[in-house]
Amino acid sequence: MNKETLRQKKRRAKKNSRVLPVILYLIAVLILIGIVYYVTLPPLNIHAGGFWTFVIFLGIVVTASYFIIGTITGKMFVETVRFPSGNIDFQTSMNGMKTTFPKIMGFLGLAVIAFLIVGSIAGSQMFRAKTYSSLITVEEEDFASGIAETEYVTDIALMDTASARIIGARTLGTLSDLVSQYQVSYNYTQIAMQNADGESHPYKVAPLEYESFFKWVKNRQAGIPGYVKVDTVKFEADFVRLTGDYIRYSPSAYFSKNLTRALRFAYPTAIFGSVCFEVDDAGHPYWVASTMKPHAGLFGAMDVDKVVTLDAVTGETAIYAPADSPDWIDIVYYGDLICRKYDWYGMLRGGYLNSAFSQVNCVVTTDDFGYKIIGNDVYIFTGVTSTASDEANVGFILANSRTGDYKFFSVAGAEEYSAMSAAEGSVQQYGYRASFPSLINVGGEATYIMVLKDASGIVKMYSMVNVKNYNIVVTSTTQDEVFRLYKAALAQNGTRIEAVAGESQETVLNEIVYVVQGGETVVYLKTEAGIFKTAFTEDLLFLEEGDRISMEVGATDDSGVRQAYSVKKGR
Repeated sequence: MNKETLRQKKRRAKKNSRVLPVILYLIAVLILIGIVYYVTLPPLNIHAGGFWTFVIFLGIVVTASYFIIGTITGKMFVETVRFPSGNIDFQTSMNGMKTTFPKIMGFLGLAVIAFLIVGSIAGSQMFRAKTYSSLITVEEEDFASGIAETEYVTDIALMDTASARIIGARTLGTLSDLVSQYQVSYNYTQIAMQNADGESHPYKVAPLEYESFFKWVKNRQAGIPGYVKVDTVKFEADFVRLTGDYIRYSPSAYFSKNLTRALRFAYPTAIFGSVCFEVDDAGHPYWVASTMKPHAGLFGAMDVDKVVTLDAVTGETAIYAPADSPDWIDIVYYGDLICRKYDWYGMLRGGYLNSAFSQVNCVVTTDDFGYKIIGNDVYIFTGVTSTASDEANVGFILANSRTGDYKFFSVAGAEEYSAMSAAEGSVQQYGYRASFPSLINVGGEATYIMVLKDASGIVKMYSMVNVKNYNIVVTSTTQDEVFRLYKAALAQNGTRIEAVAGESQETVLNEIVYVVQGGETVVYLKTEAGIFKTAFTEDLLFLEEGDRISMEVGATDDSGVRQAYSVKKGR
């Protein structure tokens, strides 16, 4: 071997000693970028903040890689590289690149920042107030005709999610084969399901989740066996055990069965809003996800664009326009978005300057919302208050959470938190806390109804508060009683409401008994026609044994005692 050949081998070995680490480093960088994407799953969409976070991360990695590779090679790739076709000298180009590459990356970074700033400003409420306020149209309706009269609540989710979590967890605790491996999801979804009688009823549902990674490893082949269904009117919970295949796609699963990853790989560019667990009319579990798009600038006036369903058992997906989504889907427009869009409408319809300064006719929703079932759909309910006062509502909205349609009812009166305080004050000796109320129509009177919970979150009582006069407040342990007491309180304040669907009864009073139940007085009437119970009113103090009485009577309870209303002394 001559000296020239030996020199070439040394040169080639030296070049390989520099090039190989560079190749390995580039592979490691690509793997790092892939891992970051796999973990963070940003949408590949310029209208998503997560996308730009990922782009900035890529810029940092590329810039850092350049300098690290330069350190590895020792001379920033300025060595002469020999190819089979001859010698190609990169000395000049690489010397230039040492100064131009950082400038290029700096320019690109500034360009991205400028683009984001301009895009954000272009979509701000200051310049696009009309766009924000016109996302919804609001239909005004009369309260008395638009809200059906109520005698017994069966279509309102009186129990809030916090209480549903408590009884849902207790239900799982009774299942010895599941409690050590799974837990109930923290996130409950409000849905409407048809009962055996064909009537829609409010339920909250939540799937089980794997307790940990190791519990997932142990149970991943079988999957998640079912979900918890909570009756928010009767305050009862059941575990629905699936037959056949179990739930395999879940937020608590890993790798390809992870819900977020399955949705992202199916729809790489989608910007997901809410992702809710729902079941169809047959009880089959699905994940329902809303996709969003901006209507102003780069990020502004985000609203629902499509709705995606993912079968929780098979992983099959489908995408719909909201108007074409299946009837069993309940949550497309989630509560926070419904309230936010109405706030845009209420604040910006008079222009941005008006919303920022004079605020003429500016209104906003109150801080929370409730649910009501109308037909097959779930409606979001919340009050509307003037920005000039946070003590009173000017009306209420009902918004369909599947279609996004809004209705406004002009009913002035106490806002929800004032009513909640009034209800809590009436039983302050117990320290109960009120849930967010819903609005019902009792004989044409706008009325709040809510539940009162103890310190452990268990529902203990019902309360009803008049919207126009929140000094009219009653509480009781049963719905029947609280309705009777409320009607009696209205009567004492000059508004008498006759019993709905009652029947007239005349009989002779044999005995009258006063019993305190849950802090309220219940009156039992022993008569020749049987035993009746009614809410206490002062008129009853003038009744005596042997008097002939007339009354309206309703249903019989489990103990055989009939409800009585409007008890009067006969002639």
